Amino acid sequence: MIRKVNRVIQDFLRPIRLGIGKMMWDKKDRKSLELVQGDRVDMKSVKSILFLRYDGKIGDMVINTLLFREVKKKYPNVKIGVVARGAAKDIVKFNPYVDEIYDYEKGKERSLGERVRKEQYDVVVDFSEMLRVNQMKLVNLCGGKVNIGLDKESWKLFDLSYKKSYDKHITEMYKNILKLLGIENPDLSYEIYSDKDVKNRIDRIVKGVEGEIIVLNPYAASKHRSFNRERILEISKKVLKDQKNVLLYIGEPSKKAEILEIIETLKCSRVLYPQLKGILDVAELISHAKYIITPDTSIVHIGVSKNIPMSAVYRLDTGDNNSIVWGPNSERVKQIFSKDVPKVGEEADINKFDVEEIVV
Repeated sequence: MIRKVNRVIQDFLRPIRLGIGKMMWDKKDRKSLELVQGDRVDMKSVKSILFLRYDGKIGDMVINTLLFREVKKKYPNVKIGVVARGAAKDIVKFNPYVDEIYDYEKGKERSLGERVRKEQYDVVVDFSEMLRVNQMKLVNLCGGKVNIGLDKESWKLFDLSYKKSYDKHITEMYKNILKLLGIENPDLSYEIYSDKDVKNRIDRIVKGVEGEIIVLNPYAASKHRSFNRERILEISKKVLKDQKNVLLYIGEPSKKAEILEIIETLKCSRVLYPQLKGILDVAELISHAKYIITPDTSIVHIGVSKNIPMSAVYRLDTGDNNSIVWGPNSERVKQIFSKDVPKVGEEADINKFDVEEIVV
């Protein structure tokens, strides 16, 4: 009851907070019209671009890598900065197309914005569909000469705006951004780089595996999008029917006890739970896999970046076209859909799918 009341209060206050925030931060000290040519950036004068990816979403950052590469390919002397958060920072940690990474911490927008402002970025690109007050503040304080945002035509803070296609893959939106930067017909593949330490660590794990590696990621950010114990066991038994397959589970340390209990239940020597140190270890391990099985989460995009075939399980779309916009966008991935239709106010359960649809 208390949670419900709090949610109602927050829903009431949110537009008020956003309205006040917009009054404070939807402004720009000066318009650098010399850097804008029609509806595009005049890239002849641009020396630096900052991409704001402060939401910490790993899968989004994986797809963002196409932007950094395509910009650097056409404009090799342009400095590329990325504002990132949490584990998503690791996705670009060793990316050769990124020159500077800035660590985002909520509540510390002023110090970050002031640091960025001193570096005088010519172009700042924001990806937010709805800017919260802290994010408005950051964009303002960064002091970009040209600010680019999603559906921000009516904002004073933004100089150029791009569109998102809600019936096409998210890479179509990134094409729109690149078009503003004078880049046509881009390569839309994404990539993840790691260092020798990561590669050597995973090589040691892989050398101990006798068979073809099948990676099973049972977990997503919420329990409604994660495989339950019953489904994990069903999938595992299906994979293990082929004597050549070795099943490797991936999952953060908080899932270790559950995974070890499932391994004990299976009583099979061809099931392993390797100890990985972070998302780069996961990506490197995936690059050695024959096949991946996962729910709708960042592992889908990591697998696509490594060109590994997989089965990816999604919930039925409920008007948001999630499986299209944030789908795998690869012919090597089989999308499988849960049949659960949720009641009003409830989330769909991803586990209502047919395990036999998974083809390993």
